[in-house]
This record gives sequence, C-alpha cells and structure tokens, in this order.
Amino acid sequence: NEYKSYLSMPSRDTQSSTVSHIAPEDIQLIEECIERLKSIPTPSADKIRYVSDVERDVDAITRTMNFYQEQPHVLDPHLQAWIDKLLPLTLSDSISQTGFNLAFHYLYLITKVRGYKYIVRLLPHEVSDIEVVLRLLESERTATWHARYILFLWLSILVLIPFDLKRLDGDKDPGYTVRRMLGIAFERLQGSDISSGAAALVIAKLVTRPDLYKQYLRRTIDDILNRCKAAEKDPFFGAKKKLGVLECLARIFKIGRREYIRENSEYVLKELIDLGLRHEVNTLLRRYESKLVQRIGLSFLVPRVAKWRYQRGTRILADSFGTNSGSITDNTNLNIDKRNKEEEEEDYDIPDEIEDVLDILFRCLKDPETIVRWNAAKGIGRITARLPYSLATDIVTTLLESFTPLESCDSWHGGCLALAELGRYGYLHPEHLPQVVPILIKALQYDEKRGNIILGSNVRDAACYLSWSFARTYDPEQIKPFVNEIANALILTTLFDRCINCRRAASAAFQENVGRQGSFPYGIDILTTCDYYSVALQSSTYHKLSVNVATFEPYRKSIIDYLGNNRSLHWCSSIRQDSSVALKNLCRLSPEYISSAILDKFLSVIDNGDFNGRIGALLSISNICVGLLECNKLSLLSDGQIKRINSVVNVIESAGLFKGSGGDEIRAAVCCYIERISVAGVQLEEDTITKWQLQLDVDLVNPEQQFGVQQSAVKALERFSAQYYTCRNATVWQGIARNYLSQLDHEFTATRVGSAYALGVLPGCVLEPHLDVLIPELGNKTKVLKKCDLSLAECRVSAVKGLTNVFVKCSLNAQQRLQVYQILLECLEDYSTDSRGDIGSFVREAGMQAIRHVNVSLLSREPHIISTTLTRELKVQLVCGLVQQSVEKIDRTRQIAITTLHGLVHAADLELEHHDVLKTVVPPLREKASDGQLLDNSEYFKANTVFSRFLKLITCPVYVNSLIRGIVVTLGGLTESLVKASSEAYVDALTENESWHSVVLDGIIDVMGRDHKNDRVIVPLFKTVDLTLTNIMLDEDLGNKFVGQFVALAKKEISKCGNVPKLLSVIPPLSNCLQFPESKPALSQIMLLLCHRYPRVRKGMADAFYTSLVSYEDLFPDCEKVMEIVESTVWENPDNMEELRAGRNTICEMLGLPVPKLVAGAKAQNRPKPSTEQFDSYGDLVNRVGY
Repeated sequence: NEYKSYLSMPSRDTQSSTVSHIAPEDIQLIEECIERLKSIPTPSADKIRYVSDVERDVDAITRTMNFYQEQPHVLDPHLQAWIDKLLPLTLSDSISQTGFNLAFHYLYLITKVRGYKYIVRLLPHEVSDIEVVLRLLESERTATWHARYILFLWLSILVLIPFDLKRLDGDKDPGYTVRRMLGIAFERLQGSDISSGAAALVIAKLVTRPDLYKQYLRRTIDDILNRCKAAEKDPFFGAKKKLGVLECLARIFKIGRREYIRENSEYVLKELIDLGLRHEVNTLLRRYESKLVQRIGLSFLVPRVAKWRYQRGTRILADSFGTNSGSITDNTNLNIDKRNKEEEEEDYDIPDEIEDVLDILFRCLKDPETIVRWNAAKGIGRITARLPYSLATDIVTTLLESFTPLESCDSWHGGCLALAELGRYGYLHPEHLPQVVPILIKALQYDEKRGNIILGSNVRDAACYLSWSFARTYDPEQIKPFVNEIANALILTTLFDRCINCRRAASAAFQENVGRQGSFPYGIDILTTCDYYSVALQSSTYHKLSVNVATFEPYRKSIIDYLGNNRSLHWCSSIRQDSSVALKNLCRLSPEYISSAILDKFLSVIDNGDFNGRIGALLSISNICVGLLECNKLSLLSDGQIKRINSVVNVIESAGLFKGSGGDEIRAAVCCYIERISVAGVQLEEDTITKWQLQLDVDLVNPEQQFGVQQSAVKALERFSAQYYTCRNATVWQGIARNYLSQLDHEFTATRVGSAYALGVLPGCVLEPHLDVLIPELGNKTKVLKKCDLSLAECRVSAVKGLTNVFVKCSLNAQQRLQVYQILLECLEDYSTDSRGDIGSFVREAGMQAIRHVNVSLLSREPHIISTTLTRELKVQLVCGLVQQSVEKIDRTRQIAITTLHGLVHAADLELEHHDVLKTVVPPLREKASDGQLLDNSEYFKANTVFSRFLKLITCPVYVNSLIRGIVVTLGGLTESLVKASSEAYVDALTENESWHSVVLDGIIDVMGRDHKNDRVIVPLFKTVDLTLTNIMLDEDLGNKFVGQFVALAKKEISKCGNVPKLLSVIPPLSNCLQFPESKPALSQIMLLLCHRYPRVRKGMADAFYTSLVSYEDLFPDCEKVMEIVESTVWENPDNMEELRAGRNTICEMLGLPVPKLVAGAKAQNRPKPSTEQFDSYGDLVNRVGY
C-alpha cells in the first residue's frame, strides 16, 4: 500500500520486526503437521478426541505462519519444499477426506502469508497438470473453499503455458477444454467466498491469450455483463453476485493487451454507466467501478512517458545540506513554450470517452469510503500521465476547484490524494505550486465537527502525504518560496493535532522534507525532539515539545498565534486545557507579545465569543497570568487589562452562561479561573473579592459530577483564601468560617460535603478560633450516626479530608491532636455498604491517607509534641488498624494501607512495638535507582508477597488479632486469585511453624467473640476455619480445645439465623471438627442441622456428615449403620419431617448423643397446608431453593 509506505511505523511485535530467518522449531512444527496428514483417519467413534487433534494442528500452523506475516520473505527457502510435500497429498487417493482438506488449508495459509503472486510461480506447470486440476475441481472432494481457491490459482498459471489447448480436446469438439475451464470458473465466479476472485483470475488469463482472445474475449465480456444485469433482479444476493463478475471484468482489462481490449472499451464503458453502480450501497462494487473505469480509460490512450512531466533529476544527499560544491543535474530546463511545441509535434489521439472516464473518477474522489477515493486518485494519476500538458493542466484545475468550504470532508480527502499522486510522479508542474500550497496549509488544519461526529483526520493525514510527495519530487529551488509556510504548517500539525496518527504523519513528512530539501529552518534540531515516539502523547506535545520548538525564532510566532486563535478556543475540552498550559509555558519566551496581543484577544472573546471560546479564554487568561508571574513579567499587565480581568466573572454572569445547558462546565472553568488568578496574585478590587467569594460559595454546593464543579471550587477557595483573606477584615473571616460550620448539618448532602471541604482548605488563622467546635463537628460527620447516613460515604470522606487539613494548618493542643487521631482510627472501621457495594472502603482509604499526612505533619514538629501525641497505646492502635487493612481483600485499599504503614515504620526517631519485625514485614520502598531511573515496585504490593510478609506478625501478640481479623476476610473471599494467593501463604506459614497454631486458633476464637453476628467477618471466618482444619495437622489437645470453643460460638451465630449462605458456610468446619476425639459438641450441632427447616441446609449437612464418616470411621461406633441411614434418607424431602427426625434420632442413639427435643415453635412446620395447586407449586419452589 503506497499510501502507508511514507510513514514508517515500527511493528508492535518486536520479535516479528527483528526476525531474520525462520526459527528451526517452527520449521520442525510445520513439517510435522504436514507429515501427520498422511496418517489422519476418517472421524472415529471418539470424535471429540479426533476433532481436538485436528484443531490443535491447524491452530499451531496458523499461529506459526501468522507470526511471519510482516516479513514473509524469510519463508522463501522452505516454501518449495513444503509445496512439493503438500501437493502430492492432494492428488493421492489413499489420503482421507480430512487430510485432503487440511492439505489445501495449509496451502492456503502459506499463500495468505506470502502472497498468491509469488506462490503460483512455485506450483507445477506442466501440460499434464491441466487435466488433473480440472478433474479435482469437478470432483466432490473439493467441497471446501480452501481447495477451490488453491486449485484455481494453480489453473491460472497453467492456462499461460504456450501450448495449443485444442490438443487437449482429444475426440471432443474443438474448444472443449477451453469451454470446460470457463464453465468451471463461471460456476464459482459469483460465489461468496475467496475462490471467486481466483476464478476471475483464471477467466481473465484464459480469454486474453493471444490464440483465444478473438474467439472468446467478446463472448466472455457479453456473458459477464449479462450476469451482472441478471444479478440486479436479485434483491438479496445481487450485490455479492456482481462482485465476482466485476472483478473478472477488471482483471481482463488489467491483464489483456491494449490492442485486444481496445475494441471493446467503448461498449463496456457504456454498459458500465448504464448499470448505475454509483448508487450501490456496497463499497466493493463502487471500488471495482473505479478500478474498471480507470483501466478502460487507459485502454483509450497510448502508453507513453509524458515529455512534459517534471523531473527533478539526479539527487545527491550532500547537496541537500549544502556540503557539496557540485551541481545537481536537473531536467527542468524545458520551459512551457518548448513543451507545447513538442506536444504539437506529437500526435495525441484523445477520444471523447475520456471525458466520461474522468467524470466518473472525479465523482469517485468524493465517495464516502476511503478505499474508493484512493483507487480514483491513483486512476487520475495514471490517466494524466498519458495526456498532453494542456489537458493535464485542466485536470489539476478541476481538482483545485474541489477545495472549497462548501465541499465535503470526503472531497477534500480525495483531492489531496489525487494531488499527491500527480505530484509524486511529476505530473503536477511547479507552476501550480502557488495554488496548491495554500490548499495544503488549509488541509493540514482541516477540522470539522458535525453534531457528535468529528471529521477531518483523514484530510490532515492525506495533506501530510501531499507534503511528503513534494519533498520527494521537487528541487529545493522550486520549494524555497514556500518553505516557511510548509514548515510551520507541518510543525503545528506535529505538535497540536488531535489525532496521534496525524501527528506522526506530519512528523514523518517534516523529516522527509528536512532530508530531501535541506532548507527547512533548524530541521535537524527539531527532528531530534519531535520524533515518532515523542509526539505520541498529546499532553507532552503541548506542554514540553511546543516550548522546545518555540525556542527557534521562525516557528515561535506561528505557534503562539495558532494556540491563541485556534487551539485555545477549540471545542475539545482537553485541547483547550492543554493549550492554556502551553501558553503559560511560552510566556518566558515571548512575554510582551502574549501579554498584549494574545491576552487582549482572549479578553475580547469573553465579551463576544461563543460557548467553547469563552471557556478556553477563561483558562488561557488565568494561565497566562501565572506564566507572567513565573517569569517576573506580571508588571506587563496594563491597568485596563487588570480591570477587565476583575470584571470577567461579572461578564459571564450577565451573559446568563451559568444557567441552562453547559452551565456546570462554565462554572468549573470560572473556578479554575479564580484559582489561577489567585496563584498569579493579580490585584483585585474589594467588590471583586466579595463577588468571587459568593460565586465559590454557590459552586461549593454544586452536586454535579461530570465536570467536577465542587472539587474545582474547593481548589479555587484554597488558593483564593490564601492570597486575598489577609487583606480583609478579621470579622469577615469569622463570618465565612461560621457560615461553613452552620452548613455541616444541612439537609442536602452536597452542601454538607462542600462545607466540610471548605473548612479544610481555609487558612489556619481563620479556623483556629473555632477548633473546639470544628473538630467535634467534623468528627461526627465521619461516623454513621443514623441509618440514613449509610450511603453518604462522600460526606464522610469530605469530613476526613477537612479534618486532615485542620490538623496540618492549625496549631492544636495535645488533647485536640489525640482527638483527631481517634476519629481517624474510627474511620478504619467503616464497612458500610449500599447498592454500590463496599462504599465504606472510600472512608477507610481516606482515613489511611489522612493518617499518613497527619503523621508527616506531626513528625516535622518539635520532639516534645511528638512524644505527647504518639503515645504507646496510640502507636499500637495505628499499627493494628493499618495491619488489618493491609491484608484485606481490596487491592487498592491494601496498597494505601501498606504505603501508610511504610511511612510510619520507617519514620526517623519513632519507636514502635516489635519494630524489628515490622521492618521485615514492610521493608524499605525505593522509588528511584542510583542512576535516577524510576523503579518498578509492583512486586512489592503483589498479593502473594504481601501475605507471606505480613503473616510474620503472628509472632507479635499486640498485632496478631488485627492480622487475623483482616486476613480471614480475604481467605474466605470470592476473588479466586486473591483467595489462592492468601491461602497458599497462610497454609505454608502454619505448616512451617507449628508454634503458631495455638496463636492463630486463639485469634480466630477472639475474632468470633468480638464480631458476633457480623456476617461480613463471620461467614469468611467459617471458611478460614475449614481451610485450617483441612490443611493443618493440629495437636490433639489443641484441636479438642478449639472444637469446644468454636462450636459454642458457632451455635450462638446460627441460632435463629435465616441466612442460608451463612448456614451453608458453617457446615464444612463443623464436619471437619469430627476428626478430633472430643467432638460431641460438633456432633450435637450436626444433628440439629440435619433436621433444619431449610432443605438445602439439611442436604448439605447430610452430604458433609457422610463424607466425614467415611474419613473418620474409626472414631465412631456403628459407623456403617449410621452411614447407611444417612445415605438412604432423602434429607431434602420437605413433606415428611417426622420421618427425618426419626432417622436423625436413631443416629443420635447409635452415637450416644442426647436426642434433640422439638420446641413448640417447630411444631408449626407440621400444620396442614392449603391444598391449592398454585400454593403447592410456589411452596415447592421455595423449599427447593432453601428459602
């Protein structure tokens, strides 16, 4: 594809892009697959195994061949050998049908990778092969399209043998063999698979033979056109049928000699126009129309190399950079008069039909599909090459007329492609450059938005191709008058285009021009900066590369003007944001120009611009002010500009932009404007400060999430208050603080959230008079005091962040500091849930991040403050809370906890309980290597390594209960990968350290007692107990002790429990308790569950009990009889509970257990039920599902 060849894009598969030869293991695999074809039997009784073996071979050879798709030439030394092995298999009668099909499948894969034009040359082409191929095509064995495709390709090379085909007719009528070939090919010509293309190739090569064209060419063309007309009557498959015949016709006009097809050209063109393919919906039909029309057009014209075409001549690389004193041989000294004189001497015979051909091609240049436009562009280039100079000039003029604002995006794209084709081969004369270059500049910046559809990227890409073709075609002297325009346009596209493909295409075109023209200013210096990889990230091109390129004077003004007049006012929000940052960074290079012309432009846009323009102007004005501050040029702002900056928010409000659609986006932009102006410290009037404060108060309570109005207002208030509150009366400060404090109890969530955030960002001098009220109020907002507060996680998070900022900014006494720490520790216990899931994780994460910030702030203060705040008890509480979060099930939460604990453990001059163990659990985390490179710490936070490290804390009595409380939730979780990693670490740790068994079991009992009726912990804890009893060999005394404690607590947990999953989770650990001698408490509980009211629970308990009896039969008397009763009883039967209880009681008597007594409430289960069919059906459903 020549269109893509100008842009050298590296392969994503680095192995494939660097391969120089085929790997020996791949050769062996392919040859083994070919060899196995001989022994493949017909499908046997074991069909599944048979199919899997065949599919495995096909998949292996497909993946192997696809690996070499980008560099297929490395297969060339082996292709002939593979083909010689596969073809005999297709001709053998001893091979099975499956092997026959696979042989052709393998041949197809080889052809697909290497290309049919190369493969057909390797196929046998003896006269005797013709009959063999025809017989196979007529055979029923060739039922797959792979076989037909390969056979037609083989036949396409056989029909070119210089041998009289009549000699193959034998005793048949003359021409029998040719008619037989045509019949077979026409039979498949209108098929829907790839073999139709190969059949078209056979027909085209056959009827254009020198000895057959007179007899068969016109007849075949008529047959094709008749088939095409007949296909129009088929409303369902007509388009597919047309594809094959049109492809055949196009191949005939491509392969046939001009003297053969010239006499049919007018006839075919007329019929083609009558078919009306321009109205077809199918893209391929319109593509074949453009292919066929251009080939018909070429048949009208005598092949020749136009003497008038532009030729650059001999090119020497050194001359491009001015290092060679020699001259360049140039053939451009033929002027127009001489060219015209030569044309008059030549006899150009231009038929009238050329006008119809060009008309169709110009129409195809505006087609909606790229593939059609590209074919039309190549066709125009080929036809122009055979026309006289005057007609070629008319074609160029017609192309230039398609670049008008009224034309569509498709027209611009097709026109650029056509001009590039003409320019690339010298048919666009230098005298047209003054008209073409302005079009090129416009095309490089073409961008159009139609509703939700963005157009123009293909136009800009084609414009890059056009500029690339100029570099390869024209002499530097011809391009010299346009160098600055082209260079600046390419740089702007390279740096600021919205699409990565266009940025890279422009970079490649700029590189081509630098290398071949040598006159682009600072070309080499820019190429080292704006290469293929560096332009991939949009933010990088705006923030960094634009500043680097702007250091070169020829590009600086165009970059600044383009950002100010185009990109900053763009409809795309990210481009507006990046453009404003780019202007800020450029202020140091041209502060005077930006502060005058560009800033005035934006101020006028605020007054009269459109919606997107005003948002971009807000961002750009504020960032320009920050940029001027950074380069100490803020004094360049005039009094008039400062006054207009003060009035911007009033202008926006008076225009009514805060209301209606887009109001929230405007509000977010205004907040950003206030923030950046505050950073810059622009002088504000008292009325402006008051107005902006009121505006921020309104935006702080905005619940909108898409544009982040509230968060933008919080950031703005922090900067605004720090910059301008110091110049205001203290009474005003206190009024603002009291206002936010009063809104903490507001009925609307957004108001509470915004007020909490605001209190956290106000200056410390404003907050300190209210600390006695502020800390308790914010602390209450971090808790779930009412049931309606459960889902208000955002409110609690904002209160945590506000409390953190209060601690950092204000001077707190020891009691207040301890109060803040206690509030943050309580946040680590927030496990509230709603329809979104574990929303308490947001509060826990905010609490841990707050602990990290508070610790950093505290540790930077005087030692006596640290010692009075971080007492031994508080440090133990902090570590315990963080350890529990470090081994829980959410990856994000776990990483934040480990990071926070890392800061606490490795803080200087801070002693913790079991500090040495903690340092091994949380080793130092290095972010950079010695050479300054960032390190990959992903392994540090991986689940398998985290759990292995943290289980060492079992040796620390003060931390072990928190560790177990956190890890049991993970061990009994639902995430397979996390459960696997934690379980392996847990089992390995307990297996290697028998002394830990008692500690872990005591911790489990402690957690069960602490979290009574807390299903979030208890259900996974039951699974953890099952894991422990199944995989760990416990001491008998320890096991007996644990069974007694566990069963007693489990009995309380499931008493009056209607949660079926919880009841099912307690069954496995109860069953595993039977492995210990003193397991009667567990047996008693099992007996109760065998007659539970839920069938699922009864059935699950019976299955688990039977498995335990099989495993521990030596521990129970009359074990076989008990097993027989358990196995023969239908425990899920809901209709006769009395029989189930009788069987259960018999088991109790055999095992020496007291028979459970039926309580009064349970008798209700035996009451007769209404006998309506509907109720019975529903009751049956409820009983079956366990509810």
